[in-house]
Amino acid sequence: MAVSRPRQAIFEALKAASPHEFTDDLRRAFLSDGLNLNLADLEMDSLARMEFCIAIELSTDITILPSQLAELVSTDAIERHLGRALGDRR
Repeated sequence: MAVSRPRQAIFEALKAASPHEFTDDLRRAFLSDGLNLNLADLEMDSLARMEFCIAIELSTDITILPSQLAELVSTDAIERHLGRALGDRR
């Protein structure tokens, strides 16, 4: 299964922002099986949410504010958001 650019960016951001909750098993399932994760389940504090947003911006040039994560509550929602934003830039 090919991994989309948005999904790869989310994967890297989760590794940086939630290294203890984003376990090896979750990492494998996220990339190979397309696992959807609810951000609340990863128990990211405000600093981790900021690190996540920064990592997304560094890898995609798309800004997601920590406050937007209240609406983009899952990795699938974030992937769709990034996919639309990246599609608009082509």
